[in-house]
Amino acid sequence: MKVVAVTSGKGGTGKSVVAAYLGMALADRGQRVLLLELGSSFRSLDLITGMQNSVVLDTGDVLLRGAAVEDAAVVCDGYDGNLALLAAGINGERCWPDQFTQLLDRLGDAYDCVVVDGVELAAMDLAQFHTILMVLTPDSLCVRACAHHARALYAGGAQNLRLVINNVPPRILPMYGAQDFDDVIDMVGAQLIGVIPASPKLQYSSNNAQPLDEETLTVKVFENMAARLMGEQRPLLVR
Repeated sequence: MKVVAVTSGKGGTGKSVVAAYLGMALADRGQRVLLLELGSSFRSLDLITGMQNSVVLDTGDVLLRGAAVEDAAVVCDGYDGNLALLAAGINGERCWPDQFTQLLDRLGDAYDCVVVDGVELAAMDLAQFHTILMVLTPDSLCVRACAHHARALYAGGAQNLRLVINNVPPRILPMYGAQDFDDVIDMVGAQLIGVIPASPKLQYSSNNAQPLDEETLTVKVFENMAARLMGEQRPLLVR
């Protein structure tokens, strides 16, 4: 079972959208995927996946109150049963490192891939994660925050850090210390796995629980990201 964490150096980078659509792309490839949301005071993946009316139990019920994972995880519509969501609690309940490890043990071989959103990585055993995806937007503040976060993750033992540049406009404004994506990669110190173009269609889809148009570049970007996570060689799409 591959465990993929989606994180960022600051808020507002779209990491939950990245986690959701990456999970969908993996499920479309026949992977049994669990979207695991661990935010302590918010919930968003239920809205993006359109399952907000189906969530009854959450991670707090599983971690703290003994609920079974199979009872709390809701199967998302439209993916032949391959995509499930375990939504975050909304009572400020934090997931502690030992609880996370126990949860992974409880999952057993029920899933091929777990995509984790909202996890606080600082105190975690980073060896548990097959890949950590760092999501940033192309602006100086976000790049600097992401670089700082990446250094902390490497210091904590992270081995497989990958970079996702999100919400990329047709023309990128100059950034302090970075002239192009190569400079951003050097500053963060992680291999680039995906460049997601700014897209009103993606914004509309994520706000209205709609699948992406299969002919859009954004869909192909997520398809290629999913393929790379599964060990395939795919071209990097930028435009």
